[in-house]
Amino acid sequence: METENILELQKLTKAFGDLIAVDNVDFELQAGEIHAILGENGAGKSTLMNLIYGLHQPSGGNIRIFGKSKVFKSPRDAIASGIGMVHQHFMLIENLTVAENIALTVAQFSSKDGNTDSIESGTESPPEENGIPSKLSTFRYKKSDAIRLTEALSNRFGLAVDPSVLVRTLSVGLKQRVEILKALAVDARILILDEPTAVLSPQEVTGFFKILRALQADNRSIIFISHKMKEVLEISDRITVLRHGKKVYHGKTGELSAPGLAREMLGEELSEVERKENKATTDLVLNVSGLTVPGSRNENAVLDVSIQAYRGEIVGIAGVDGNGQRELAEAIMGLRPITSGAVEILGRQPSGTKNIRKCGVGYIPEDRRTMGIITSFSIADNLMLNITHFEHLAKRGVISQKAKNRASTQLINTYDIRPSSANIPASALSGGNQQKIVLAREISPQPELLIAVNPTRGLDVNAAQYVHQNLFAQRDRKKSVLLISTELDEVLQMSDRLYVMSRGRLIEATAHRDNIEALGLLMTGETDE
Repeated sequence: METENILELQKLTKAFGDLIAVDNVDFELQAGEIHAILGENGAGKSTLMNLIYGLHQPSGGNIRIFGKSKVFKSPRDAIASGIGMVHQHFMLIENLTVAENIALTVAQFSSKDGNTDSIESGTESPPEENGIPSKLSTFRYKKSDAIRLTEALSNRFGLAVDPSVLVRTLSVGLKQRVEILKALAVDARILILDEPTAVLSPQEVTGFFKILRALQADNRSIIFISHKMKEVLEISDRITVLRHGKKVYHGKTGELSAPGLAREMLGEELSEVERKENKATTDLVLNVSGLTVPGSRNENAVLDVSIQAYRGEIVGIAGVDGNGQRELAEAIMGLRPITSGAVEILGRQPSGTKNIRKCGVGYIPEDRRTMGIITSFSIADNLMLNITHFEHLAKRGVISQKAKNRASTQLINTYDIRPSSANIPASALSGGNQQKIVLAREISPQPELLIAVNPTRGLDVNAAQYVHQNLFAQRDRKKSVLLISTELDEVLQMSDRLYVMSRGRLIEATAHRDNIEALGLLMTGETDE
C-alpha cells in the first residue's frame, strides 16, 4: 500500500541573478517518515528549506501540501500550512520564560482566521483540544494558560521542560526542546530540523532520537538536515542528496553506505584522513595555570583550570556547549577578563588581544557570524581582518588594493571559498563558506598556537576533512593546536591529549578515549571522576 505524500516539490528552482541555487528539484516527503537531506556546503540544502518555509519564493516549480498547490510568501504562510522549522541557531528570546516563548509563537500563528481577540487576566481561558488550549491572543494572554499549554505539550510529546524558567538558564539540549515545542504548539505536521544534533552530547543525541521516533509515531513528518553520516544512517527512512543545486541521489536508507553517500555528495571518492601517532616536543607554547574566568551573568564560567600545550601536538577539549569552553578560549585570547590565574604564551604574558596575536596566536571563534566575520564586508575585506599578518600590505596605514586583491584571491583559491569573487559580501555565502574565510585568515599565517573552537561546525564532510588536514599540518610543522569542540568524534580523531570540560572544570580524559559512554558521562557531569 502506497504511503501518502504530505509534501511534494515539483521542478522547484531558485535563482539569485546568474547563480542557480536550486535547479529543478523533485522531492517527496511521506506522512510519518524521517527524510534526510545531505549535500556539500553550497549544494542548495538551506535554500531548498527556505523555499519550503517561505523565506524565499521560487523562481520556478511548484510546492504541494496534501496534494494542493501552495504559494508561501512568508513563514506565516508555511506555518499556517502545518510546516515548522527548527534552525541550527535557535530563535529564542533568552530573557523570557519557556512558556512565554511558546505563547508568543502560538499567539502569532495558531489563529489561522486572523482572530486577535485579547485574552486578559480575569477572562475565560480559551477552549481546549486534547487538554491543550486551542489559541492565545496576539496581544495578551493569561500566564496560567501559557504554562498549561507548555505542560500539556511537554507531557503529550515527552519533551520535559520547566515552563517557568528563563530560556537563558537552559542547556543547549533543553533549548532545542523548546524550539520543537514551539513548532508543535502550532500543530506543525512537517518539521524541518537544520543540523539538530550539532551541539548535543552522545547521551543527548540518544534522547533526541527517541523524541523523533515519538513524533514519527504521531504521524509527523521530519526533514532531517545533517552532515553526520552515522546519525543520518541511524535515524532516517530515506535519503536525498543534493549537489550543485541538483538532486543526484534518492533512495531508502541503507542502500548506500557512508562512503557511497559521500561519493554522491562530492561526485568523487573521499579519502579518509587518518590520525597518526605523534610525539610532542618538550617546548611549551601555552601554559594556563589556575585560571578562573567570569561568565556573562556574574558567575564563574571557568573554575581553576590549568592546561599546557606543547609544540607538535593537538590538545583536545570535548564538552557540551555552555560549560565554559567559550569563556576559556576568549580568556586566552584576551577577549574576556580573568578573575585569577595566568596565561603564558611562549613564556610571556602578553596583555590585550593585539599583543597576543603578535605572539603568534590564531583564533577560530565558535560563532562565525558574530565573532568570525563581518557579514556586510566583502570576502577580501574579511580575509584582511587579521591585520597583524597582513599589515605588510599597507603603506602609511593604507592597504594597497592590488595587493589585497592578489592576497585574497590566492586564499580564496587555496581554501576553495565559493563563490570565488573576492568582492561579494560575506552575507551571500553559505555558512560553510563563511567558515572557510575564517579558516583561511587564521591558519594561513601559520600561527605558533592555533585556538580552534568548533572549527567544523556546519561544514560538510569534504570541508571538515580539509580543516582536519590543516590542523594536522599545523601539528606536523611543530606548531601547537588547542582544539575545543562539541563534536566528540572530531576531538577523538584529532587530539593527542584529551580533556573534557564540564561545569567550568577541566577533566583529564585521555585514558577514556576508547569509552564513549564514560566520556559522555564526563561531558554531562554525571560522574564524580
